[in-house]
Amino acid sequence: MLKKISLMTLFLVLTACHQILPSATPYMPSQSRTYSNAIYYGVDDIDDNEQFDSNAFEVAMLLPLSGKSSAYGQGMQNAAMMALEDTKNKKLSVHFYDTKSSPEGAMNALADALKNKAKLVLGPLTSDEVTAISSQAKSKRVPVISFSTSPQVLGNGVYSIGLLSDEQVRRIVSFAASKGRSKLAVVVPDTSAGLNIAKAATQAAAQNNMKLTKIGFYEPSTLEFSDLVQNMIKNPDFDTILIAETGSRLKAIASTFGYFDVAYPDVLFVGTSVWENTNLSKETTLYNAVYPVMSRVHNDYFNKKYTDLFGDHPNNLYSFAYDSIALASALSRMPEARLNDQITHADGYVGINGSFRFFEDGTNEHNLDVIEIQAKGNKTVSNAPKKFGAKPYHGVYESAERPEVYGKDSFSVYQKIYPVKEPSYFDRPSYFNMW
Repeated sequence: MLKKISLMTLFLVLTACHQILPSATPYMPSQSRTYSNAIYYGVDDIDDNEQFDSNAFEVAMLLPLSGKSSAYGQGMQNAAMMALEDTKNKKLSVHFYDTKSSPEGAMNALADALKNKAKLVLGPLTSDEVTAISSQAKSKRVPVISFSTSPQVLGNGVYSIGLLSDEQVRRIVSFAASKGRSKLAVVVPDTSAGLNIAKAATQAAAQNNMKLTKIGFYEPSTLEFSDLVQNMIKNPDFDTILIAETGSRLKAIASTFGYFDVAYPDVLFVGTSVWENTNLSKETTLYNAVYPVMSRVHNDYFNKKYTDLFGDHPNNLYSFAYDSIALASALSRMPEARLNDQITHADGYVGINGSFRFFEDGTNEHNLDVIEIQAKGNKTVSNAPKKFGAKPYHGVYESAERPEVYGKDSFSVYQKIYPVKEPSYFDRPSYFNMW
């Protein structure tokens, strides 16, 4: 399923890159053995007399199989078992460990995984759980491919395979700029995630020669946006609005702007991938609005097979579990001594979610489609690039101008989203002048 792409093998990839084919029969794990809280699953095409490779690549998958997040954990385990069937890699040995939806459970799960000589960790799910296991994994030099999208927990051998807010904002702001848009406003919840998106928008706007004019913050639990919107449109110096929200709040924000006659084509509404979770076919204010999603090349295969096997439509999160197993299968065939180098290979990998790659700071990049909302059904208006470009610039774009801030103290926002410039040697007070 996953192929490493390199310049030397590009022709072979283009001519022989295989698709994932549906299985003729439903997948059921043919072997299972229990090691404390870990379950080992084999693949169903192995004869009873055939043994697994004694030098198998040991992988630990840490999931919340019990506790408050168990529904997600079970779904991700199902997707992982699908990937095990599709990869059919006898060199790959995968154990599932229950984090019990808690940091303590994650620490115990990792301890068991390390006892079983795990060479790679997939998971856990939440940032708290990732934080809890990081130092222990790093001390053993075992790479972690987590499902958390919090940038604060990444780095030094801890990666995220999830869809990060930075890359979503970069993609959709770049698309808006390509359509001639030049002034951006942002509406986000007053949370750490909201601040991360505001910071990403600041950088993305600068990268695309757009001006970030306004940032509006709101209480995460509110459904009342009239005051915020009225304040933001007193001086309507924007032609693009980024709304980082989903569900009823997304609809409420959009309809409030629409009530005050802020609408397409004067203003283009753009969003993040969470828009995918909300039915927006009747939200007339959002017609022609756009948002980024992971590539849908293999989406139909994954969704159909999951539904056929488990009787339920998969959450978008489950596909990351599939791709992490497929990634582990690819890594199992590479030199273990340089595992981190293989994970961060510049050409990346191709999975169910399209192409993706990891960076040394733990972040990643996916090539994303752009979807437009229409009354008769959404459509793809910009396909994901087939190849990765240069590594995204993670430096700082300085600007003397600052956006207007609503719903929050502007100084505290500027401190978070703009860097503090360190004084140079010559800017510092001279001790010779103190006497």
